[in-house]
Parts: sequence; C-alpha cells; structure tokens
Amino acid sequence: KFKEAIMFLLSQSPNKTIEGKKKLAKLLYFADFNHFEFYETPITGATYRALPMGPVPDELDQTLKELKGKFISVTEKNIGLPNDMVVFSLDVDKNIPSFDNLTDEEKKVLQKVYSDYGGLSGGVLEGITHSEAPFNAVAQGEYIPYELSFYRDKTKDELVGV
Repeated sequence: KFKEAIMFLLSQSPNKTIEGKKKLAKLLYFADFNHFEFYETPITGATYRALPMGPVPDELDQTLKELKGKFISVTEKNIGLPNDMVVFSLDVDKNIPSFDNLTDEEKKVLQKVYSDYGGLSGGVLEGITHSEAPFNAVAQGEYIPYELSFYRDKTKDELVGV
C-alpha cells in the first residue's frame, strides 16, 4: 500500500509530479494521520519519525528506490540552494497500477490531502506539521504514534472530504 499511496498521490498532480522529498513525506503523513483519525487505521502503516524538518516515514527511501525506474522517475532540479530539489514523476508510459490495494475511502483521503496540500511547498507543509500535536508530543528522532492524530481537532470534511 505504501507504494500505491505514493503513486496515487503522483497521479493526482496535473503533471503527475511532486517536487521535493520533504513535500512527498508530508503528504504521506497527512494521508496516514487523517485516515487514522477518522477510520482508526492508517493507509500505509508506515512508521513516522519526528525529524527537524517534520514527520518522515522510515520506509520512504527504500520504497522510492524500489519504485524508481519501474513506475516513477527521479530527477533533480536546481533551485538555487546548495542541494538540488528531487522531483518525483509518475512514468505514464509504464504500466501504472490500478490501485486495487487501496480502498475507496483511502483513495478519497489521498485525493483530499492532495487537493488541500498538493499546491503547497515542502517548507510550508513542514510548518503545518510543526504546529500539530502529533509532531510536538514526541522528542526529535522518536516515532510518532498514530493515536496522537486524535489531538488535532479536525472535522470530518477536513479529514476525508465527505
């Protein structure tokens, strides 16, 4: 499901691209924690750790390696900083999965997350996550329990778009 969630988020972008690993990590965080807050189960089951730039799933790097060249392409974009931005693109020429492992509810939450946050930069998303209870309730480097999502005070529409 983790792989399909990444590809589904990419499929929601008009150009099938997400710029920045930080942004991708935050979109996955919002999807998992929003789904958990309403349905009491995460979408991917990833393990999120509180890092200086916000929540990051431990599984992200390995999963991106597995997807690269098969379903996604990874390029770098010079943005005038010491490090280039990593850009993830869904390879529309490849055999894109049908997302059968994702339920309709999970797809709806992923769509809502992309709709709400997909137009924001990784830096803005970092700031949002830094203001949330799950990130602030644990020390840097610690795992963020999904149960902390219940302390965010979100409405049903904010979480799942119903």
